[in-house]
Amino acid sequence: MYYFEVLTVFLFFLLLSAFFMPFFGGCIVFILVFLFLGGLIVFFSLNFVWLLAFGLIIYAYGLVTKYLRWHKLPDVNQYLHENPQCKLASGVCCNKCSSEKLNHFGLFHATSKWRFYSCAQCGTLLFRFKVL
Repeated sequence: MYYFEVLTVFLFFLLLSAFFMPFFGGCIVFILVFLFLGGLIVFFSLNFVWLLAFGLIIYAYGLVTKYLRWHKLPDVNQYLHENPQCKLASGVCCNKCSSEKLNHFGLFHATSKWRFYSCAQCGTLLFRFKVL
């Protein structure tokens, strides 16, 4: 019975990590979390439902944290208003190192409509953007 629950937890976190691996910190952290949660099931004889609820609470906390960090960034208009020297004819540049090379990332996944831009040279988070 415990093997089924441990296998189910492993599959749950494997699917979860396939989409959100950077949130968990990489493969080694995933393995450590899996071993820790598997040990909780065996040691405390926990039911899988409680473990699933605990995992969902951690997952929701991560999503809310990512959204709040994104929301604190200025949007494009605020960024250009605060940094008028960053507005160029070819686009926008970084306010720290004046690099024109910017990377944009989706907030939750690669095709997310909520995006943020960062400098490719120094890594500074610059502004947020919402695709229509």
